[in-house]
Amino acid sequence: MNYTLTSDEQLIVLMKQEEDELAFREVYRRYWREVFMVAYRKIKSREVAEELTQNLFLSLWEKRKESTILNLQPWLFGAIKYSIINYYKSQIVHEKYIKHLHVTAQASVSSTEQMTMQADLSDAIDKGVSLLPQKTQQVFKLSRFENRSVKEISRDLNISEKAVEYHITQSLKWMKVYLKDYLITMILTTQFLSL
Repeated sequence: MNYTLTSDEQLIVLMKQEEDELAFREVYRRYWREVFMVAYRKIKSREVAEELTQNLFLSLWEKRKESTILNLQPWLFGAIKYSIINYYKSQIVHEKYIKHLHVTAQASVSSTEQMTMQADLSDAIDKGVSLLPQKTQQVFKLSRFENRSVKEISRDLNISEKAVEYHITQSLKWMKVYLKDYLITMILTTQFLSL
């Protein structure tokens, strides 16, 4: 049989009833390029257009028994348009998922980085405080860690309010110098991570 002279309707019947692979090959030969070009014009990707076209023809062959195709050419062009729409829908879902993963990963990294930086800062403060003279340490801890007032610290340590203020001033000056390098590093790290 000469399939090149056979009508589309006859090819459909041959594919459906006789499972004629040569009839399918003729349909493929006739329409592959046109269907591919429709997909390529819409998607602008040769690989994706080829994949959609191949999948369409594969589906046509696999579902030939249950097919209700009456007019082959409009069916093929309609089917490739649905394939293109489904491709774009899947791309939108994929992009949303990737964006969600990116945001989640960023939040996780940011949260982890913040916790690490807070722990590092806490360690640096503890070390800086430990280098202060004993009385200044006591005053600093009561003032900054326990939020006690100058009056309360003066009463508890049995020293004048002026002495408490002196120790607080000295400890803050020391901590400012001691933590300077650490704070600069922390600020630069935060700036770098936000890029």
